[in-house]
Amino acid sequence: MKLALYFTFPYPSRDAFEKFLKRTLPLNYEYVELGIPTEHPYYDGPTVRKTHGKALEEFSMNLLKDTVHMIRRTGKKVYALAYCNLFENDPDGFMSSMKDVGFDGLILPDLLTDYYSMRKDIASSVSSHELELIPFFNSTTPDAAINEILGLTSSWVYFGLQPSTGIRVPLDIPSMYSRIRNICGEREIIVGFGINSAGTVKELRKIGFDGIAVGSAFVNSMENDDQEAFDIEMRMLESETHG
Repeated sequence: MKLALYFTFPYPSRDAFEKFLKRTLPLNYEYVELGIPTEHPYYDGPTVRKTHGKALEEFSMNLLKDTVHMIRRTGKKVYALAYCNLFENDPDGFMSSMKDVGFDGLILPDLLTDYYSMRKDIASSVSSHELELIPFFNSTTPDAAINEILGLTSSWVYFGLQPSTGIRVPLDIPSMYSRIRNICGEREIIVGFGINSAGTVKELRKIGFDGIAVGSAFVNSMENDDQEAFDIEMRMLESETHG
């Protein structure tokens, strides 16, 4: 089972972010998602949402580029998780900058909701800059929209278990999986948004998901500079996904 780690870049500070990120790089996982900070991260839950303010104060494109190249040297793939409101007036300029930074691709959580009318143009812009567009949707996304974005892409897909990070609503995970697997076929499905325990990871693995994405679980330990708690969480995730 694959593992993707999410971090809002560079929360909680440049030095702290680099310190914690470097602690993960020797570990066995596949993907890193770096959240591009924004003033309105409306699909993030309260835990991740609070990271954007500090990250905006510390953000630097040069530092982002250095960080992405450092991660890629370990063999891990790196994706930008960005809101379309960051670039709606200049998609090509934004994609060009993301390519220059060195990202493998983009995850756009609001593309199929608030920017649905721009989906084809944005997908075309991502592709023209030789980046992967990771289809992102949750259980409320209509089948037709999922099928369309799958047709515009060829990468793994990101399925949001909950409506946003840090939010908990009752779920019928086996039924969710059956529906999404039937639509996605053999495409790799990474599931995120609401994974908060080893038990959940085991259930998702048993059901058949190809991987998990985790981010909000690290926020408190990074905020409090608690390296021991951070390491414990990381070792648990590595063990449950690759053990």
